[in-house]
Amino acid sequence: MVKETAYIIDTDSDFINRLKKLLEEEYIISVFSDPQKAFDLILKKKPDIVITELLFPSLDGINFIASLKENCVESPIVVATKLPVSQKFAKIFEISDCFNKSIADEEIYERIKKSSGWKKRKVSPPLLPIITEGKIGEAIKQILDEIYEEKRTLCYQYLGKKDFLRAIEIVAFLRRVYPTDIRTQGLIREVLFAPQAISQKEGQTSFEVEPQKVNALLRRCALAHEANDIKKMLDCGKALLKAEDVKNGIKVFREIVVFSEENPYLAEQVIIKEIKPKIVPWDVLAVLTIMVSMLFKPYIFASLAVVFSCCSLISKSKKIPQFVIPIAAVVVFLRLANVPTLSTKFERYLARKAQERMLYVTPKFFYTNEGTLKIRYRVLKSTSVLIKIKSASQKKTLIDNPTHEAGVFEVEWNGKDENGNYFRSDLNVIFKCGAATYQEKVYAGLR
Repeated sequence: MVKETAYIIDTDSDFINRLKKLLEEEYIISVFSDPQKAFDLILKKKPDIVITELLFPSLDGINFIASLKENCVESPIVVATKLPVSQKFAKIFEISDCFNKSIADEEIYERIKKSSGWKKRKVSPPLLPIITEGKIGEAIKQILDEIYEEKRTLCYQYLGKKDFLRAIEIVAFLRRVYPTDIRTQGLIREVLFAPQAISQKEGQTSFEVEPQKVNALLRRCALAHEANDIKKMLDCGKALLKAEDVKNGIKVFREIVVFSEENPYLAEQVIIKEIKPKIVPWDVLAVLTIMVSMLFKPYIFASLAVVFSCCSLISKSKKIPQFVIPIAAVVVFLRLANVPTLSTKFERYLARKAQERMLYVTPKFFYTNEGTLKIRYRVLKSTSVLIKIKSASQKKTLIDNPTHEAGVFEVEWNGKDENGNYFRSDLNVIFKCGAATYQEKVYAGLR
């Protein structure tokens, strides 16, 4: 009797010993602990059966199986795993079988024998949706992006419910339809290596679309094809992929591409939705504050920009923070190094403008019993000058000069009125220069 060949890819020594006892009389068994080492040998030697786990320290089982299928593996593949799996998983990747290791030895033997009974045959790589240029390609891309986000969100919801069986089905679907999407890789490992994924037994569900629904969608697609209605064909392909019918969904999208190339005028039926970028408020605040930091108070506004950028990162928005944070660091560094920047030039500009103003009072918020109020005034030519301070119930005359010389002058005031009492409320500084009158309000009070 000629023995068949079986490749076991697993790190579980107890299960490997179980399989050896079940299969050693009829199979020549080769064991691999690393799927990457087994990959080339499987494609070259074409064993009669490949039995693999999904959990590995390096390449995970889902990517291992997907890569074998993409390289036209001819050997039947059986998944035997500690994780919860359903026949939906096998259907997605078009493999022979999958089951949990906890089933009885007799059932394991029967299922492996049934799978290895397949005749090895030449196979083609699995089909993927074709995305072309123009309206049809853009429409298919938008549909695929929409389905991806929907399924990804759904996967996280099932992870939150600890329904690992359903979560594994979804990541298998995503890996099958979106093989090059980097986000899928992280999600796969997050699901496979989730805490309690092995031990959780209750609350596990599987999703399988009803055959009647699939047939109805395929009939509707055929009718749309006959009616030259590409929009309805796109809707049918979208519905099939949403129902996770990978084979038929991809088939419909490929038919749409071929059909549209044969009838390019039909592309005008397709209306492309304009995707409006999602505006994150933290991004807006980060951009505004970093722009202000270049002109005014660089330390304060650069720090605020970093804070808002961190809030954006928490909101999973990465584009703006990756520019704002480095710019904020540069703004602060230049300021510390006393390198002339826009902010220093702007401050000098404000100071120069203050010198040019006829009346400039600082501070704007003044405790009359603490410190002094500085009043800077400008006289263009020799004329009469009157400076007085007035509130609702108090007043003080600082300067009353009928022949004041020209120039820029500054006077300080200690906050007291004519009777020597401190001003108790908001006040106005009134500057009369010849026939012109200037006035500035100061928010004042006692501390």
